[in-house]
Amino acid sequence: MFIPYTSRMKPVTRLFFVLLLIQTVSFAQVRLGITGGGQLVNQAYTFDGQPMSGKGILGYHGGFMLDAIVTDNLSFRPQLLYSVKGAKLPDLGIGQLLGDLGGLTGLGSLDASVKSTMTYIEMPLQLVYSLDAGPGWINLGAGPYVAYGLSGKTVSSLAGQNETTPIDFGSGEDQAKRLDYGLRVSVGYELPSGLVLTGFYSPGLSNISNTADQKVKNTAFGLSLGFLFGGE
Repeated sequence: MFIPYTSRMKPVTRLFFVLLLIQTVSFAQVRLGITGGGQLVNQAYTFDGQPMSGKGILGYHGGFMLDAIVTDNLSFRPQLLYSVKGAKLPDLGIGQLLGDLGGLTGLGSLDASVKSTMTYIEMPLQLVYSLDAGPGWINLGAGPYVAYGLSGKTVSSLAGQNETTPIDFGSGEDQAKRLDYGLRVSVGYELPSGLVLTGFYSPGLSNISNTADQKVKNTAFGLSLGFLFGGE
């Protein structure tokens, strides 16, 4: 999996490796690993006080994870991920209007859709509780995540024609907020070899829109396959 690296990722990467150094010193047993997988991502919207949801799209994530033992059953497991999020945006009735217009003019259905995709460097910071189960352990995890926006785009489709517009980050009303944060809960199964399969849900708490009458929050359901080095 190709993971782009830009200079904007440097502060987050440095923070991760500072955490890695702290945990290496503070905990008796630390394992480093890799992880990646797919995720069904969506965005929750509020327009003029009216809540609505987009349609989910497929994204992906990949990167590194750290497992630092706190007690026999509890560990701290941060991750540093390249993550793709977004949604198909609600059409607010535009699709129906265009469909009616197409019927009236004899042009047939004029399908309209807008898809938003955004890339982030994301850092989930979870505490994981492990329960003995068969040859391995069931892992129950919970904690916050923080993410830093790298890039984004919207693809508008009308009657088979596509137009791509970049998403700019900043404080302007037509720009997106770069910082995203929320929660992450997970359940997984880990083998003594270090192989880990995990399902997770990440509801965003941060409004990433600068528009006064609009709120946009990321959500993700995902499945990860990882490997922690230093297993049996």
